[in-house]
Amino acid sequence: MKEWDNIHLEDVIDIDEMKKILNSFILATGLGAICVNDKGESAIVPEEHEAYCSFCKIIRSDPEGRRRCADSMNKAGKLAAKLGEPYISRCHAGLIEFAAPILFNDIYLGSISCGPVLMWEWDEIAIQEFLNLTADLNINREALLAASREIKVLTGRNVQAAAELLYITANHFAKSSIITLQQRKELSEQQSRLAEMIFEHKKAEERIRLLEERVKCEDYPMDKENELLSNVRMGDRTGAKKILNELLAVIFLRSSGNIELIKARVLELVIVISRAAVEGGASLDKLLGLNYSFISELAEKNRFEDICSWIVKVLDTFLDTVYESRNIKNSALLGEAVRYIRENYNENLSLEDVAQKVFISPYYLSHLFREELGITFLEYLTRIRIEEAKKLLQDRSLTIFDISARVGYEDPGYFSKVFKKNMGVSPNQYRKNTAQG
Repeated sequence: MKEWDNIHLEDVIDIDEMKKILNSFILATGLGAICVNDKGESAIVPEEHEAYCSFCKIIRSDPEGRRRCADSMNKAGKLAAKLGEPYISRCHAGLIEFAAPILFNDIYLGSISCGPVLMWEWDEIAIQEFLNLTADLNINREALLAASREIKVLTGRNVQAAAELLYITANHFAKSSIITLQQRKELSEQQSRLAEMIFEHKKAEERIRLLEERVKCEDYPMDKENELLSNVRMGDRTGAKKILNELLAVIFLRSSGNIELIKARVLELVIVISRAAVEGGASLDKLLGLNYSFISELAEKNRFEDICSWIVKVLDTFLDTVYESRNIKNSALLGEAVRYIRENYNENLSLEDVAQKVFISPYYLSHLFREELGITFLEYLTRIRIEEAKKLLQDRSLTIFDISARVGYEDPGYFSKVFKKNMGVSPNQYRKNTAQG
């Protein structure tokens, strides 16, 4: 990572091409959009932007306003990068903005920032809010109020669609100049380090060439190998093992049982499998360490059966690493959310409240609960509250009204209804049953 420490947005972005894309986006949607660097500062401002963003222009006429704008865009961009999806938020002036992250080798370089928009019609309360939030800025208040009337009002669905469009645009634009460079660097490093850790480079080449000379290339099922790699990228363990067994049978037959030829061909297969695992999300550094350990073992294998068992173990470990890399991020975010719920279940909690506390979108948090726990956010919150209510019902000095308030329900009647739905009996009946037991 150190060699990329000094890389900047302009090092990997074609500025003229980005301007064309942003100009087209602005003309198509009527929304302001700029590209900012990793500090939230304007880096690429398309010509069409000023015409659609007079409100922002007035705010930024004051140095403190510019600083707050940069802070808002910087925070939104970094949170979008952390989540791996567009991030919709309110700026320092109380208006809606969204960001699509631009990453290089997991380094956040900046984002495409879009806004401002409104998700509600202007009324006196909304006007007073943004006037209060900008009250200390040295700006033309009448001009700001006039500019606010020009801000587009969008539905939540429109905002989400615009944010997704920017995210898709950013990813498509960056793919050739960022992702390809990253993959090329990773694969180059892997090839180089593997060659150093295994055999002398020349001997490895000689073995592979010998294999190619003795095996007819057209007999080797490349379509099967490609299918194997696709399964590895997707994390399909069962499908990958099935195809691997087919390839091992082919390698044995085409090598006439020559153990050195088999080792050379299997070694080639391990290298391409490890590349596919990296593309599937596995850690390159971790795989390189595993490869060194595994390949040392391969040198000691002298029977085809042992080689087959060895490569299946390699495949399993590579796939475990793919799963682990994918799950670490989700587990950490979900863990933060669950901890916050357990500590604040007695408050009037909503999905939006918890999502804001762990810095992810409500949609993504809802997805995590369903995907990882198999229940909805509300079902989990209710489960925690009911468990606590069961404990409190042991204390006969507490009324149902007291218990209801302590577990986050303002209406005792609604609490009783929820309790009975989950436990099959009312809180009072549960208390009686417990006392009798």
